[in-house]
Amino acid sequence: MHMIRVLLVISSAVAVSGVARAQTPQPRRLVDELRVPVRYATVFGQRLAYYEAGPPRAPTLVLIPSLGWDAHAWAQNLPALAAKYHVIAVDPLGLGRSDKPLIDYTMDTWTDGFAELMRLKGIDRAVFVGAVMGGALAVQMALDHPERVAAIVVAASNTGPGPHEGGIRNPSGYAPSLAATRASLLDAFFDSTLVTDSVVRARLVSRLAAGDGYTIQRHLADHRVPYAPAELARITVPALIVWCREDRITPLSWGQDYADALPQGRLAVLERCGHYPNIEQPEQFNRTVTAFLDSAAAAGTLKPRVPE
Repeated sequence: MHMIRVLLVISSAVAVSGVARAQTPQPRRLVDELRVPVRYATVFGQRLAYYEAGPPRAPTLVLIPSLGWDAHAWAQNLPALAAKYHVIAVDPLGLGRSDKPLIDYTMDTWTDGFAELMRLKGIDRAVFVGAVMGGALAVQMALDHPERVAAIVVAASNTGPGPHEGGIRNPSGYAPSLAATRASLLDAFFDSTLVTDSVVRARLVSRLAAGDGYTIQRHLADHRVPYAPAELARITVPALIVWCREDRITPLSWGQDYADALPQGRLAVLERCGHYPNIEQPEQFNRTVTAFLDSAAAAGTLKPRVPE
């Protein structure tokens, strides 16, 4: 039986034990870096980069970035999540500081790599948290390796069911220029004042240095169709769908359709953000995900791990 879907609206104040406590918002950074050292594991003969923090015996979270980003997209989230959980922010094969073999990058290329990383590190199960394409990979991980997945968090992924009405059909892509970079950021983020000249330049520098153009082209050449309800019905673990009310690329109704199709799906709506909730509203995102994780832990879904 499907559980009741709960629509969460997150505001600038946080309710704690029935009392609203005002929070001092931290500066939001569209381009940032993780403050933990990069580590590497050899996965199927390739070097896979990841960043690790948090109590080693706590339940594990695996953070997956979107296409065209890397693990540093979680710079404003990893410290907060690692206060209670064992967190791994990964650069999927072909992205970030991981090796970039000249192959066709399919979804199971990546999910097999995540499962192998878990095997090498002695991690039985984890919560997979992904933004945009990373959210699709969290879903795909639950389909390909269900024994490895304790729960999923999906943020603003266009891979769910439903009519997909509205939205920006052809958002500004990955063209390496100042103009295209600015247009891409303005498409993706609600608060245009965050898209400063320095941010545009920093993002362009990051894209030019990434060396992931081949990965992106090969993946998009064989991009899978959205998940059908019958596929999503197979995912029985707790699932949090996080969406921004002002997302112009994937409108909020798409997130509702996603949550409705998952047996344990819940939709959390964040305010005043666009396509990347973890970047534009990191404090809202961190509180929402932590509350979801705490609820799953209290229900016995998340178990402490035995470190390697």
